[in-house]
Amino acid sequence: MYASRVKARRNKLSTLVFSIITLLLLTSINQAFANLLITPTRVEFSERDRSAKVSLVNTSNEVKTYKIYWREQYQQQDGQYVPFKAGERDFPSANRMLRYSPRQVTLKPGERQHVRLGLRRPKDLAAGEFRSHLVFDAQPNKAQLAKKENSGGIKLHLNLSFSIPIIVREGSLDIQSSVGKVDLVTRERDGQVYTGAYIDMNRTGKFSTFGNIKVFWKDNGGQAERLIGVQNNIAIYPELAMRRLLIGFKNHPKKSGIMRIIYEGDGEYKGQVFAEKTLQINELNYRREENYK
Repeated sequence: MYASRVKARRNKLSTLVFSIITLLLLTSINQAFANLLITPTRVEFSERDRSAKVSLVNTSNEVKTYKIYWREQYQQQDGQYVPFKAGERDFPSANRMLRYSPRQVTLKPGERQHVRLGLRRPKDLAAGEFRSHLVFDAQPNKAQLAKKENSGGIKLHLNLSFSIPIIVREGSLDIQSSVGKVDLVTRERDGQVYTGAYIDMNRTGKFSTFGNIKVFWKDNGGQAERLIGVQNNIAIYPELAMRRLLIGFKNHPKKSGIMRIIYEGDGEYKGQVFAEKTLQINELNYRREENYK
């Protein structure tokens, strides 16, 4: 009986410790993303561009230091990035053509600094798109680390990094994109039915796309469309033939009508329409999705 009580107390303590660590981790990550303002969040070099700069602003109330370096990574179908492993580097990297400075920055609260990029484009550069990711790696505060080491309790050290794509393009843009499979889903939570869709965006060619995906709805027999869903800053890179997105709909019950999906360019592609698709929807097209949020 005593052993069971001790085991139960240990389990409760372990659960409490895990919960505290999780809360601290999430809080620290949210604060870290708010601590560094990066502008722009992607850089594109067209055929005539030779230089660019990235602005960094420390929006926290503490001194922050960031190491800056390259990382080679590829995009998965869900939009996440995965670093290359050893032997997987057969990829059109851009960093061999690029120089940047400084390699490390220390910013006081509110301070701004620029990272300058210079491009040395080879004369025999093949047509296509080349990409590397510039990483801003937050360094631990030595004074705070020393203070934590001298104190008791749980020690949680986070070394978070942020990265932005740096893209070099050569040749005429060749982009073909289309809206593929659309899978409508619903989920019931707290007595409310929420709707959304998995949308497959197809892409071919040597160049990436970048823009916003919007979903419009019009009732059968209706005249006006309304915006029910949107995802901004959607990039589909050349290593992908298809990217799958999950878009939640706002104030949209499950019903029949006409749905229009459009992928519009932004940034260097602003004003361009990559793909558009109109669907006649029946409420029976929706399926229950347990993991939909």
